[in-house]
Amino acid sequence: MIALLAQLRRHVPVGVLSNCTDALRRDLDHHGIQFDYAFPSAELGVDKPSPLAFRAAERMAAPTPELAYSDDEPTFVTAATSAGLQTHLFEGPERFVADLHRLGLPIAMLDTSGSEPNASPRPSFRLS
Repeated sequence: MIALLAQLRRHVPVGVLSNCTDALRRDLDHHGIQFDYAFPSAELGVDKPSPLAFRAAERMAAPTPELAYSDDEPTFVTAATSAGLQTHLFEGPERFVADLHRLGLPIAMLDTSGSEPNASPRPSFRLS
């Protein structure tokens, strides 16, 4: 997933909204995981699924309706939809890549080790 994140960041800014402590940024740095935006709930003062947590998206360089949100927690996906974001339930890397293709992003499928891109069997679609 780290290789997929790096590939995605070549096309669009990527943020993380996490219900966690104020150690999120240090933890990401420690593991070499880079996002363009990081929104730990400890800094926001509110956790997902509160609609207020999703207001952090307003700090990104795009209008909220143009932002896509993916999470493996259905409750959080529903809350993000209510906040006006395009949403996708995360059900694994292959489905995530397919969701990205539907958004028009030319992301390659990763092999099972998650380190090398392979040609994806799904075509890219127009940007939304």
